[in-house]
Amino acid sequence: MKRSIFVCLLVGLILSGCGFKDLDKRFFVLAIGVDKSENPEMEYRVSLKLGIPSSRIEPGQTNRYQVVTQEAKTITEAIRLLKSQVDKELDFGHAKMIVFGKSLAEENVQKPLDWFMRRRDIQMVGFVAIGDPSAIEVLDTKVLSERLPANSLFLSFDREGTESSYIITENLSDFYRRLTERGKDPYLPIIQPQKNSYTIDQVAILDKNKVIAILTPDQTRVLNELARQFHKIEIHTEQGQDTFELAINHYKMTYKLEHLKDNEEPQINVHISMDGMAEEATLSIFDQNWIELQKLAEKQSKDRALEVLHILQKNKVDPIGFGLRYRAMGYVSENDWERWQSHYPDIQINVKVNVKILGSGVIK
Repeated sequence: MKRSIFVCLLVGLILSGCGFKDLDKRFFVLAIGVDKSENPEMEYRVSLKLGIPSSRIEPGQTNRYQVVTQEAKTITEAIRLLKSQVDKELDFGHAKMIVFGKSLAEENVQKPLDWFMRRRDIQMVGFVAIGDPSAIEVLDTKVLSERLPANSLFLSFDREGTESSYIITENLSDFYRRLTERGKDPYLPIIQPQKNSYTIDQVAILDKNKVIAILTPDQTRVLNELARQFHKIEIHTEQGQDTFELAINHYKMTYKLEHLKDNEEPQINVHISMDGMAEEATLSIFDQNWIELQKLAEKQSKDRALEVLHILQKNKVDPIGFGLRYRAMGYVSENDWERWQSHYPDIQINVKVNVKILGSGVIK
């Protein structure tokens, strides 16, 4: 009797494996794009970038991929319809790039995000961005230097390839947390497809639903410093007709909230310290008074930081997390939180910058 039960269990285990599909019967989805449909009867246009496996990669060989797209009222329905366009099972386990079209992000991004959060096979470490003008144009751009499908986007955002102060990385888990948590608002990098490449040098600031502001490249760099403390930056400083650039080696930003519980005016005191080497200059830095040059760099860095902080205040968004720090300081009732939100657009922000020049480079 025991032997019969063992045989039945063994057969059951073997039969349960029949649902597995071999790799040659799967399509690996590498990037997902969601655009607003131009059809008034439909809600979304969903695009999938599918990698086509190759036996080997030859030097100079471009990547092979397929982009399939489908319009539907829901993302779930679009995925089901897309399965009828391919001959293999769609595998989302390798999807590391999620791109929302600009028009959709300007309208509402929370609703389509629900599908990504509920699917168990979507990576929470995947990158999220906005495609300008659309997500499908980003997915269908063939990058000449790309040896694997969508790999250029992965390298741009995970810091394994290029490291640019103009590229702000955002992953799915942090983006969802910022959408749902009080005191920290979301942002998304903007990808603009070129002829055979991408330009990623701007960031969109969102409230809890949609895009409300887009920063310039220089403002994007400053936000990257303030929100993520990205330290590989360059400081441009002007002195009359002369200019010099500092390549920063170390960067640190701290802030403190003051006078929040008493009758005084609340303040946010931001302190930034950095040091670096002169990388380019139109004047002989070695012979200059470095203290004066440091003060000049401090003043102009302070002005750039205040410009970005005032833009955030004007739009009533807080991607840096001042409100989250306020909530962490002690018990915050609903009335306290409403008071903070009313104060934030007009709260006084003081910025102090310390810059240290370590050297003038290898030439005087």
